[in-house]
Amino acid sequence: MSFDNLSERDKAVLRSIFDPTVTIGDVADDGDQFEDDDLPTASEESKALCAKGAKLAEAGKLQEALEVLNKGVEAAPDAAAAYNDRAQLLRLMQKDDDAMRDLDRALELTKGQNNRARALALCQRGVLLRKLGKDDGARVAFAEAAKLGSSFAKKQVVEMNPYAALCNQMLSQVMRGETEIKL
Repeated sequence: MSFDNLSERDKAVLRSIFDPTVTIGDVADDGDQFEDDDLPTASEESKALCAKGAKLAEAGKLQEALEVLNKGVEAAPDAAAAYNDRAQLLRLMQKDDDAMRDLDRALELTKGQNNRARALALCQRGVLLRKLGKDDGARVAFAEAAKLGSSFAKKQVVEMNPYAALCNQMLSQVMRGETEIKL
C-alpha cells in the first residue's frame, strides 16, 4: 500500500494512530489563521522599541528590556501588541501580577476582534493561569484563542482535555501490549 497520494493531514492521522502518545496537532500544524490582522497597530516607534526590548531580553538584560518596553507601551498606549510584548517579559521576570494586568489591557483593547494580538494575549493568559494552577481559566483562554485561529492554543486545548489524556494513556498501554489497563 502506498502513502504517496495521502495529504499531509491524512499522514498525520496515521502517525497519531501508530504513536498514540502524540496529538494530531503535534504532527500536523496548519499554522495560525487569523480572520483580521489589519487592525490598528503600534506606531513605528513603538514597534522599534519593542523589538529592541526583545533583543535585550534575549541577551539577559531584563531590567533594561523592561525600561525599553515601557517606552514602547507609552509610544502606543492603544496597541495591544506592545502590552503583549511587555507581558511576556514580565512573565520571564516572575512578575505574574504585572503580566496579567498587561494581558487584561491587551484583551480590553482587542475586545470583539479576531486578530493575532488578541489570540497571543489569550495564549499568554492561558500559560500564566496554567502556571498558577488555574486550569479551568486556562482552558477558557486557550479555547477562545483556538477559535481565533491559534494553532498553539488548539494543541493546549487537546492536551488539557482530561478525557483525551485518559484515552491516550489507555491506547498507549494497549499498543505496548500491556494486558492490564491502569487508570
